[in-house]
Amino acid sequence: MGTPQARAELAAALRDEARIVLSETGLFALLQARFGEPTVTGSAGYDLMVWRDLDVHLAVDGELWRDWMAFGGDLAAQLESVGLSLHRASFVNDYVEPSPRGGGLRWLIQFRDFAGNMWQMNIQGWDPFDYAVREARDFSLRTDLNACDRDLILRLKTEARERPNYYGVKVSSWDIYQFAIANAGDSLSALEKWKAAQ
Repeated sequence: MGTPQARAELAAALRDEARIVLSETGLFALLQARFGEPTVTGSAGYDLMVWRDLDVHLAVDGELWRDWMAFGGDLAAQLESVGLSLHRASFVNDYVEPSPRGGGLRWLIQFRDFAGNMWQMNIQGWDPFDYAVREARDFSLRTDLNACDRDLILRLKTEARERPNYYGVKVSSWDIYQFAIANAGDSLSALEKWKAAQ
């Protein structure tokens, strides 16, 4: 699990890698050109990374679902143009059956960077009004997280990912963030109890 210093150094290294990946692959610029200004959110946006995962959100009208679906080919072509390959891609239209998070369009892609590291990238297009509301909530969350014990969050995320069938099943990053904001404890067992009581 390492030391606080090691966790902080890993988070900083992953943050820098994320910036390089988004820039040098041309994916950020491609999204910007096709659909408008994207926002890096999630662990990369909050500077709380423990693995190579990127969440990029932007406003996309639901009526553009055909364009969004066709965009998968553009993603593959863009990666190929810089010498990389799209390993896996999943298209989801959550307007058909909205998820608990709401309606939207999504691409979940996986690819290896120039150093051979596998990245997962969740590209989420929200209804423009919904996106504006989410951006406001995201700003508030970032502010709250900046006041938290950042090492606690990094440690709990690392511990949770090391447990089989645990991270994303019993607890999520969102759970860990809310637990830290509430200053409700310092262990995964305490988090589970706190979550059950909510």
